[in-house]
Amino acid sequence: WNIVFIQFNRDEPAESGGKLAPLPLKHIDTGMGLERLVSVLQDKRSNYDIDAFRPIFDAIERVSTVGPYGGLVLEDDTTLRDTAYRAVADH
Repeated sequence: WNIVFIQFNRDEPAESGGKLAPLPLKHIDTGMGLERLVSVLQDKRSNYDIDAFRPIFDAIERVSTVGPYGGLVLEDDTTLRDTAYRAVADH
């Protein structure tokens, strides 16, 4: 969970010296997006374990030869297959 205070607009990337201009309205984004909310409601360990991602993972499995998504993370995902599934599904 994160909290983002939305109060400025940068006209160019910071590396290019972009200047910050105050926004007319300020907002706070709690970072509790749809996937995070659903993962709580569905009692899932990861946002990617919610039912909304299942059709995407199924489609990836149909067009790849790496095997099915297993929900493994970090050191358990030794082949990085599930990390790759999540990267493709997220984009």
